[in-house]
Amino acid sequence: MRSLEAAALEAQCRELVALVGELDGADFDKATRCPGWTVKELVAHCENMLVRLVGENAKAVDGSPEIDRAGYYSYDPDGPREDEPDKTFSESIKQRVIDEVGGRSPDELKRSLEDSIEGAIAGMRDIEPDRVIKRTGHPKMRFDEFVATRVLEFGVHTMDVGHATLRGERIVPEAVPVVVGILNGRLDAELPKGMGWDARTFILTGTGRRHLEPNERFALGTLASKFPLLR
Repeated sequence: MRSLEAAALEAQCRELVALVGELDGADFDKATRCPGWTVKELVAHCENMLVRLVGENAKAVDGSPEIDRAGYYSYDPDGPREDEPDKTFSESIKQRVIDEVGGRSPDELKRSLEDSIEGAIAGMRDIEPDRVIKRTGHPKMRFDEFVATRVLEFGVHTMDVGHATLRGERIVPEAVPVVVGILNGRLDAELPKGMGWDARTFILTGTGRRHLEPNERFALGTLASKFPLLR
């Protein structure tokens, strides 16, 4: 059975492929608003996330889920990994992406991204949404809950690539409620009615891509200290 999360991820991945397909060679070397990451590194990161989505990384484990999609983001990106205690999550991911870029050309990165998307979509069809999995460094969770976190990652990273290359911050309608739902889970409270944020503003602010204005901090009150809602 195909979940709503899987459908949203497929739609967002295809949007990313369309965007990356518009880029020229110079675009791949542009800096993104993810500190220290170029467009080509962000594309390689997305490719790697897809490769790691299915296969051995989605193998069923015994036991009940311990976290949901919002709880997944409780980890400290600057804390040590359980499999590599001498490295933080951020350091490990950054090094892996540098290795994965591996001097590949823009055309090679485009093809690899397309292939990884097709592989991930095909792989998801064979996994029941309620399968319990265990990701490295994280407690047990349902597969569809993990796929929801990938919707967030691909949604915001597609926006990042579009922002860096001046082609617009593109997030598909199917992905928006998934991403907003995770951010609401992290906030664990109602936004003040007077905030006036649309979904895009909430996503950018909640993920640290937009800073709070002084009047917004005032309106949020004690909730302001929760932002960004994930790092």
